[in-house]
Amino acid sequence: MAEGRPSGWQPAQDLTPMGEKSLPVLKESGQQEQNPPQFDPWKFLCLAMTTLMFLLVMIVGVVLGNVLLLNYQLEEELNQLNNTFTKGLADARHNRDFIRGEMFRQMNAVQSGNGSSCTPCPEDWTAFEGSCYNFSINRLTWIEAKDQCIHAGAHLVIINSLAEQKFLTTSQQEFWIGLTKYYRNGLYKWQDGSSLTYTNWRYENWNFYDCVYLMTSGHWDSDYCGGYRLYHWICEKPQIC
Repeated sequence: MAEGRPSGWQPAQDLTPMGEKSLPVLKESGQQEQNPPQFDPWKFLCLAMTTLMFLLVMIVGVVLGNVLLLNYQLEEELNQLNNTFTKGLADARHNRDFIRGEMFRQMNAVQSGNGSSCTPCPEDWTAFEGSCYNFSINRLTWIEAKDQCIHAGAHLVIINSLAEQKFLTTSQQEFWIGLTKYYRNGLYKWQDGSSLTYTNWRYENWNFYDCVYLMTSGHWDSDYCGGYRLYHWICEKPQIC
């Protein structure tokens, strides 16, 4: 027993509530959490600049898209006008050749063998209704045949009527004619760009290839323009009258 302490003495219990000593620390921590965040002007400026740049990119994209769309529309309209003008000229030439053929046929009927005032066709060329025709004896591709006719001052034959068709169907050979497919619209047109006014297809809706040749039966059929496909060809040019 300790000296001077009564019997049964015990140290007085600490009546301080548990955790009271840490209360100031908790209050200090709570006070720190309640402090408002510091305002950072650089973050705000970066956010504003990013937003502004995003809006500018969107505006430029919309404007550029509209400009490109307008430019495309103008180019399409210009191409359509150019095609319409070219087609009109080609059809006018085509109609002129058709009328010219009819005129010569009527003149021949009236003259009935009294002679003609037209200049004779060159050697190896045959005259018919105001045109001169040359039937080749060699075989070439359609592209090569076209160039041969151009070199002779002519073009691959353009068939305007049944009478001309019958005149051309006089041989046992197959001949390239001046009909080819234009891929802008997938339609067949004559070499001068004119549309067809007369047709004599073998199969009306079964022509897959680009270039057309005249069969021995007189019907038209299509085949590859180049490569190993070789046919005779017919050149045509106006007769001078």
